[in-house]
Amino acid sequence: MLNLKMGKLIFIFLILFTANCIAQKNKSSSKVSDQLYNEAKTEAQGGNRVKATALLNKIIKNDPQYFMAWFGLADIYHDTGEKQTEREALLKGLNISADRFPQGYKYLADLLYGEANYSEALKHMERYNQLKNPLTASENRLLESCRFALKAVESPVGFHPENAGSAINSKEDEYWPCLNGEGNTLVFTRLIKHDKDGGKIAWPQEDFYVSQKDSSGWQDALPLGPPINTHENEGAQCISADGRLLFFTGCGRPGGLGSCDLYLSVRQKGIWSEPVNLGAPVNSGAWESQPSVSADGRWLFFTSNRNGGKGKMDIWRAERLGVSPEGYPVYGKVANLESVNTTGNDLSPFIHADGKTLYFSSDFWPGMGGKDLFFIKLDSIKQLPPQNLGYPVNTSADEEGLVVEVTGEKGWFTSNSAGPGGRDIYSFQIPAGDRPDPVSWVKGKVISRKTGERIFADIILNDLVTNSLVQHLYPFENDGEFLFCLPSGRNYGLNISKEGYLFHSENFNLIASSSRQQPMNLEIELDPIEKGKATILKNIFFKTDSFQLKPESKVQLMEIVDFMKKNPGLVIEIGGHTDLQGSENYNLPLSGNRAEAVVQYLIANGISPSRLRSKGYGFSVPVGDNSTDAGRALNRRTEFKILQF
Repeated sequence: MLNLKMGKLIFIFLILFTANCIAQKNKSSSKVSDQLYNEAKTEAQGGNRVKATALLNKIIKNDPQYFMAWFGLADIYHDTGEKQTEREALLKGLNISADRFPQGYKYLADLLYGEANYSEALKHMERYNQLKNPLTASENRLLESCRFALKAVESPVGFHPENAGSAINSKEDEYWPCLNGEGNTLVFTRLIKHDKDGGKIAWPQEDFYVSQKDSSGWQDALPLGPPINTHENEGAQCISADGRLLFFTGCGRPGGLGSCDLYLSVRQKGIWSEPVNLGAPVNSGAWESQPSVSADGRWLFFTSNRNGGKGKMDIWRAERLGVSPEGYPVYGKVANLESVNTTGNDLSPFIHADGKTLYFSSDFWPGMGGKDLFFIKLDSIKQLPPQNLGYPVNTSADEEGLVVEVTGEKGWFTSNSAGPGGRDIYSFQIPAGDRPDPVSWVKGKVISRKTGERIFADIILNDLVTNSLVQHLYPFENDGEFLFCLPSGRNYGLNISKEGYLFHSENFNLIASSSRQQPMNLEIELDPIEKGKATILKNIFFKTDSFQLKPESKVQLMEIVDFMKKNPGLVIEIGGHTDLQGSENYNLPLSGNRAEAVVQYLIANGISPSRLRSKGYGFSVPVGDNSTDAGRALNRRTEFKILQF
């Protein structure tokens, strides 16, 4: 349902050459041979390959030097998939023609390249280049691919695929793996071709299966079940980093816009919702498939053959514009990914959790043959062309459907090499030079400190340096749980709020991080808004030995302003605290000045001075061990305390 096979014909014999052309090129030419050749051409074009072959063999028997007869046979063998006899015919034609038909070298090179005989392919393609210069764009691409493939084989990358095992793979076909951010939920497509007794069924069924990983490994995969799995076929899917959204492809469904459309189901309270068609402009009257959603949910990548593209199959990207009242993301502003797409087939996109490394499959860029796997950095200042993942990740066959774990260390893909079934799911270690930027993640649960009950809150992740929103989960979008991926090189501020409760903040500063941080699991307890309740403002920052606020503090400061405006009866205290380093005479005024700096910011942004107090505590109220760096960091803090409500 979801795979496209593109054929190619070389048309040596069927179209390109006329009898006049042949007569000029052949060493030995006679009217009889020319007439037989024209008859053979007519028969071949009419679909009668048997008679055309007989006529060409008759020419060869009577006129051995009529080399175009051999090339005509090669064309027929190419069309019928008889590669060995095609190769023999091309070699005999080239041996007789003495370079008077240079295209023969190109066709032979193309055949050998497809068989992964790269050294011989390159030899013949270079000979063709000597005889015909300049090359066309497609010819030059074949020459470059031969050179690349030969070099890649001579310098293979470390590639040791491991079968995912019997918990995931079966005697049926398994393909299109996708994982959540934690890497402990694997969703894939299984093609059921046999009944319980092993007999073949008339209409093979594609459904989604899911396997969970625990301390003992991957558990036996189970059907994802209704309402996602139906009597129709489902496939080519992706799951969001938090495991909450499932995008997939459905074809020929009632209400669809094209032959295949993209659909979405949302998991709420452990249950998958009825899938919805993403609608226009993501879906069109054409073919849309193979979705991949960015970890922050902002971008949805997919494959389409819609009008306006650069090639046969192109990769497109849609931007998240908002959220529907039902909690479904709304995507629009669909754009062609021009830095990736070519006049060929570019498909099966996968955007890594770092938000900028895109893996995809293409049959255009120089590679090993068929479709190869590539990656590209989308945010490069100087945009570099896509890079081939190398041999033996890529082969002369088709490679597609690669996904890479958040860690960047392991990739998952489908192969039809030896395994329990036809197509199986495999994993492999990503070569170090091809890994995306380091990414960590934070997972949390929000509960009431009083009751322990789950709280559906506003959960907001910001980039504090750029003062921009990274991700916002609304109360109707979450079950009091969240998972955010955290690419390195940024300073993140997390804010959790709920009406009637005191807000909570966390900070994850990964600006100086060049390696992946350990994942974090948080249980966040929210207090009701009551007198005496306090929270630490973890995203308020000051310059060293100063009470001057850093720009990164703006997001948290404006969150306080918003909270105060929503709760007009509040009177609060901003408290400043330091560690034990330095004297009391130094720390006490510093902590007081820092608290007052926050108060003055709030006043400047519309909060009445009568509702604000500031107090410096110096190092008198530690919350951490002052003998350690980590403890001292905890003690250097700014607190928000409710004095009156």
